[in-house]
Amino acid sequence: MIIAACGLPAWVFAEVSAERKPDAREVVTPPWELYDTDGDGYITMKEAAVQKMSPQVFRSLDIDRDGRLNRNEFTKVPPMGEK
Repeated sequence: MIIAACGLPAWVFAEVSAERKPDAREVVTPPWELYDTDGDGYITMKEAAVQKMSPQVFRSLDIDRDGRLNRNEFTKVPPMGEK
């Protein structure tokens, strides 16, 4: 496998072998870099909206009510795939 870094964001891809199927209970936490697109260490409502996070969810995660999410607040995001 060859991986080339050409100034592109560092996306992480997972491969699932044919032998192992993902368990329905497995969930994936969204990657911080997917949301913090400007790399300033915070996620704004505008950045979150691009990833389809609703304003209601954003506000519920913004514990200190500063209008942005830090890493600690972001860890409270419900994992993707959770039912």
